[in-house]
Amino acid sequence: MKISWVLLFVLVLGCFASPQVNSQTIDQELARRGLTFEQAQRLARQSGVDPNNPDELARFARNNGVPEAQIQQYLIQLRQRQGSDTVSSEANVTDLTDQSVTSDQIQESEEPMNIPQDGPRPSTPEKSGLPYFGYQIFADTPDAFKPGTDGPVDEGYVIGPDDELRLTIWGATEFQYDMSVDVEGRSFIPNIGLVTVAGQSLKNLRESLKVTLSKSYSGLVKDPPTIFMDLTVTRFKPIRVFVLGEVKNPGGYTFTSNASIFNVLYGVGGPTVDGSLRDVRIIRDGKEIASVDLYDLLLRGIDPSTVPLLNNDRIFIPPRKSEVSITGPVRRPAIFELKQGEGVKEIIEFSGGLKPEAYTDRFQIRRILPFEERTDPSEARAVLDNSLREIISGSTKFDLQDGDKVRIFSITDVLDNVVRIEGAVDQPGVYQLSDTIRTVRDLVLAADSLTGDAFLQKAEIIRTNEDSTQTFISLDLRSVMNDDPSQNLILRKRDRFKIYSRLEIEQNSTVSISGAVRNPSEYRWRDSLRVFDVLFKSGGLFDPEYREGILLTRADLIRRNEDGRTTNIISFDLEEALNEEGFGLEIMQPFDQIKVYENTVQLITEKYVVISGAVKSPGRYNFNENMTLEDLIMNAMGFSEDAYLGEVEITRTERPELESEKATKFDFELIQDESDKYAFYSNDIFWNLLDRAEEFKLQHRDRIYIRSNPLFKNQETVTISGEVRFPGNYTLLSENEKLSSFIERAGGVTDEGYANGARLQRDGQNVVIELEKIISGNRRSDIFIKGGDTIDIPKDPNVVLVTGNVGLDGFIKHEPGAKVTYYLDRAGGLQANSYKYVQLTQANGATYRVKRKGLFKQNPEVEDGAVIRVIYEEPRPQSDKPSFREVFGDTISIITASLTIIVLIDRL
Repeated sequence: MKISWVLLFVLVLGCFASPQVNSQTIDQELARRGLTFEQAQRLARQSGVDPNNPDELARFARNNGVPEAQIQQYLIQLRQRQGSDTVSSEANVTDLTDQSVTSDQIQESEEPMNIPQDGPRPSTPEKSGLPYFGYQIFADTPDAFKPGTDGPVDEGYVIGPDDELRLTIWGATEFQYDMSVDVEGRSFIPNIGLVTVAGQSLKNLRESLKVTLSKSYSGLVKDPPTIFMDLTVTRFKPIRVFVLGEVKNPGGYTFTSNASIFNVLYGVGGPTVDGSLRDVRIIRDGKEIASVDLYDLLLRGIDPSTVPLLNNDRIFIPPRKSEVSITGPVRRPAIFELKQGEGVKEIIEFSGGLKPEAYTDRFQIRRILPFEERTDPSEARAVLDNSLREIISGSTKFDLQDGDKVRIFSITDVLDNVVRIEGAVDQPGVYQLSDTIRTVRDLVLAADSLTGDAFLQKAEIIRTNEDSTQTFISLDLRSVMNDDPSQNLILRKRDRFKIYSRLEIEQNSTVSISGAVRNPSEYRWRDSLRVFDVLFKSGGLFDPEYREGILLTRADLIRRNEDGRTTNIISFDLEEALNEEGFGLEIMQPFDQIKVYENTVQLITEKYVVISGAVKSPGRYNFNENMTLEDLIMNAMGFSEDAYLGEVEITRTERPELESEKATKFDFELIQDESDKYAFYSNDIFWNLLDRAEEFKLQHRDRIYIRSNPLFKNQETVTISGEVRFPGNYTLLSENEKLSSFIERAGGVTDEGYANGARLQRDGQNVVIELEKIISGNRRSDIFIKGGDTIDIPKDPNVVLVTGNVGLDGFIKHEPGAKVTYYLDRAGGLQANSYKYVQLTQANGATYRVKRKGLFKQNPEVEDGAVIRVIYEEPRPQSDKPSFREVFGDTISIITASLTIIVLIDRL
């Protein structure tokens, strides 16, 4: 929401203007816009404008195109409303005018006490989460503690100028007259004249007027009197009071003369949290006439002010004397101001006293040591422990210092000498250990005994040990109630006795069976459920055929221990249990688990053999009883074409317990005729081999290796691509076939082909060749080709690439016979920090290091398609070691000086 300039001026008037302007201007504008005054102020601040700064408002209005005349009109209105004689701009003095008083009633005067009318005050600041005591009362609306304008007037009230009085006569003569006190302290009474009344208390003035009036009305002094008289104050005179020091709104304020010092402080917003509540001073004619302790009023409701305020009195709030906090189980934790000589007992009284849970054997004070006591700057704080009981009884007094923090401790919430019973009893709860409640049975009877659905087979004691760990004790509840000494245990403090209900156990408890059964499942527990019953429900165990795959000699029951967390395994004879004998009659307990095993658990089921080498599907295969070598070869899909069929290598683990013998190797001959062992694979040979392989019985973990025939060779190919007449894949005719043969078989290099740029790739690596020389018949340059080689002949590139640390890297047209320098110059030359060598890679991949700096520079010819790389050299760090030139120079200087000295000595 964007705030308008008009609304901003309304905010200014709201901060500085009189109540009339507020009601006439502000309320109308805010009501029209549907805003409260606080919301309008927040909107102003969100727009970046301080609503308390008229200059900012004016600038904002000008920037938004408001006519200057309207701006000045609002500013004039604002200045007219601002107070001209107050110290605080937030309070204004209302002038009092003389008003007549009728004889029929007392006219209620315009309230002369003007205080900030800004609604609820800010809350009292807090420190470390604790409030400063006493300041919160000044945060409410100021009207709450205005002095009264009606009701009885104190007899000691001193009459002064601007007071308005009412004289009432009744009896033999009756009349009522309202009179005011003029600036000279006199009042006019009909038939009497001017009477001096100022400076007298209301009581004394009433007596003196009775004497004066008796001269005209003698019935006032007759015995008994026939005329009666009364004098009352109908309107109090205004007084001017100045509030100074640590207050929120210092300045001069107008109050009625019956206002107390508390009325004044409340009306101006009260002291700040830095101001004292224990030493509020009244200064009159330059002298301190009284010091008021507001704690008397705040804590006991007693008005501490016995000195009436007069016109031009000063109320001064000095800084707070001290700051002491109290926390813990007290009625009013807070920060208090203490006087000299006040201590722990007083601050406990100020805080409303101790709560019942307060720990009286000890309390603690955290103290900041006074400057004179700090011998070590690092030890400026101390912790003091004392007995609170002695403080409460008055046998010890402990004074507090500024900055002290008092901490009252609480008693522990743990009930110590008690036990608790839970569950299926009529009166569960906490019970005190005593002579009548000593054992578990005593506790049950004290709880009005068991309910009808109590589970009698099991109950638990959860015992808390001295080290706070817990122990679980399982009891037979039926034996407990029969007073069996082994079960009816002596209770200890903080024991917890848990009794389960039958419904709780049955609803939440289950048993289960798993493993080699047809229907592994979970069943609801019943107190009569047996192991046999669960085995019967699982299915399959009573089927003779199914039982053949079951291990009958053992099954396991897994049962929870008493701690409810760990388990115990109970093994039993399954065959006996299936016959409803032995462990089959065992009563199942809640959460029992039965596990049934397959018969294969006692056998080695994962048996295998491995075949590798020259077979179509080498790998690991399951071993079967009476398995032969023929079976394994068939599983491996037979031999591959390169298989050596003479014999098979077999390794077998004969004695695995001997560490020195890992395996035994032996060869099994498939072909016994030596001349046929290296024969190549054929269908006829295969079937003959199988007959022989059928004779060899395999064992678990045998490994069979079929060797490859060393005479068998696969055809190998070479790929030629690029600028040849017939590119493609060519078969290697012999192991000694050379590159020239393949170029010839491919129809030779085309006219566009660049022989010097030909590349030979072998096993992913580049092999440097000189195809131009090879084509020209240079046999020394020719090279043997291997299967899998690739040969690529590019087109003539007609460019040279210059890259790296040069002025402008890129391609440069090739010039026949041009050298490295030619191309470097056209690329902008070597740049700073270039390495002294450049790298020249010719088109065929041959790479050379060319020296371009220092002595013995090199400048070779560059072939078409070559790449010149200029390498950037990182600057070397500065070394502290002297250079050779410096060392050499220093050495020559020393030698020269030494020779000079020798010559001079020789001449002497």
